[in-house]
Amino acid sequence: MAENTTNLLSEMELDAIGEILNISLGSSATSVSELLEQPVTITTPTVKVLKPDEFSFTSYEPAIGVEINYVQGLSGRNIMILKESDVKVIVALLLHNDNPEEIVMDEMSIGAIREVMNQMMGAASTALAQFLNRQVNISPPDSFPINSSQDFKSKYFENYGDIVTVYFNLMIGDLVNSEFINVMT
Repeated sequence: MAENTTNLLSEMELDAIGEILNISLGSSATSVSELLEQPVTITTPTVKVLKPDEFSFTSYEPAIGVEINYVQGLSGRNIMILKESDVKVIVALLLHNDNPEEIVMDEMSIGAIREVMNQMMGAASTALAQFLNRQVNISPPDSFPINSSQDFKSKYFENYGDIVTVYFNLMIGDLVNSEFINVMT
């Protein structure tokens, strides 16, 4: 399951990270499904520990990042990276627009994906709190365009030796069959 791992995390710890995120994000698929009025499936993740310079997501570009900070129960942050084309489908569904290509990634669209991620990560935090048997709260998500993967990595991960990357498959009805990445220090 893991690639390029160091002694930082054992294989068992990597499996635990994958399982915890699978439980929490899997439960969030239900709330997103209701919001989008489409079946949403988030599949079992693949977890990798990488050096920032090994982490590449150029196939996702142009991309949208969503940052979530833990404010109670856990410390740190998660950053999700989604393909802009997938985000346009999600925004089109929210706006009842049948043509995702018409969606412009302006402040309204970024705000719409922020709200979807707020619903998704709120449900994930609730599931995580139940799993850990402790209160877990997050800050409101911050969504932003990623214009350069190198600039993104420099801003968020330059001072870290290793990052945990978790790859999920995302299916939304028959409209999206794609992947997104959850990145953590």
